[in-house]
Amino acid sequence: MQAPDRHIPYITTQGTPFMRGRGLGRLEPQRVRHTVRSYMAIFRARAGLRREAVFAQAERFMPVIAQYAPALLEEMRGIAEGAGCDVREIVAINARTELMYGITQRGECTAIGVQSQAATDGHVRLAQNWDWHPSLAGSVIAWHIRPEEGPDLMTLTEAGIVGKIGINAYGLALCINLLLSDSDNEGPAVPMHVILRTILDTAHSVQEAIDLIASTSRCTSCHHLLADRAGDVAGVEATPSGQYVLRPVHGVITHTNHCVDAALFARDRGARDEPETLARGARIAELSHGASLDKASVQSLLADHGNAPNSICLHPQREWAFARQAESVASVLFDLTAGTIDIADGPPCQYIYRQISPDWLNA
Repeated sequence: MQAPDRHIPYITTQGTPFMRGRGLGRLEPQRVRHTVRSYMAIFRARAGLRREAVFAQAERFMPVIAQYAPALLEEMRGIAEGAGCDVREIVAINARTELMYGITQRGECTAIGVQSQAATDGHVRLAQNWDWHPSLAGSVIAWHIRPEEGPDLMTLTEAGIVGKIGINAYGLALCINLLLSDSDNEGPAVPMHVILRTILDTAHSVQEAIDLIASTSRCTSCHHLLADRAGDVAGVEATPSGQYVLRPVHGVITHTNHCVDAALFARDRGARDEPETLARGARIAELSHGASLDKASVQSLLADHGNAPNSICLHPQREWAFARQAESVASVLFDLTAGTIDIADGPPCQYIYRQISPDWLNA
């Protein structure tokens, strides 16, 4: 089956958890199945997991998800029914980080948060390039979820995965960077992507998100870059052994795929195994320091090719093996002040950002 085109569609589903999941599966069955096929190939190439082993791993995580976020497990069941998949396939892709724990991966994502005092127009912004395997480019969707209870939200994610980057109607936005820690383990614990969606489902503010992250058991590591409509911006480096909260310096936070906190950095496998994250982190910090950080300049920063081929704006390289291929499969910029979302369908040097102004975000 041919992969879907890489244009990122804006999809809306609503109702009960099962109904909104089934709605997504029915609207985008090809993208959901493409996500599953792509991850099955990645699981085998990176972790040596064949189909039955993937199913066994999914079964390990289902009880944890059922206890922590039963509505999201129902949503996964709905996606599976709607797209004609085995529910274990959908659970597995939602636990994709955990199924590949401990495996060094080429850097994923460069992110920046800007408070009003650092912006020429006084707007609060959160932005990132989402760097991941090129085979997933045809899976990416902007999924608008209208639950029966709780806030509307939009998550930029692969079709079939319940949450990743996103923003909710409370005015809380979330960007991420994958981290690798010596404390990562096989679990089971709450999958990273379930935690991300739960933040978008429940958090009214940056502080509420920080508290939620601190109270949740996890077995893999992630940096959560957060901003809210009130102007608060923070980063949370979360690992199974502890977390550290980063605050803006001169109104700006930048982050790549390693911990900044000294204690967490001492156990940071990503920085040891893929030191390119250090150079990329230094590059984004240098470009943003003292810069005029309006919308255009943040977008230009995300299109930077310094340190190529391991640049902020990332492109695949022929000499890289399949398991290590990566590119900027999407780029996103949230304007918390204006209530707008700008999305590029791939590396921002090649794809023009298009703006979405959801009525639910400006309510």
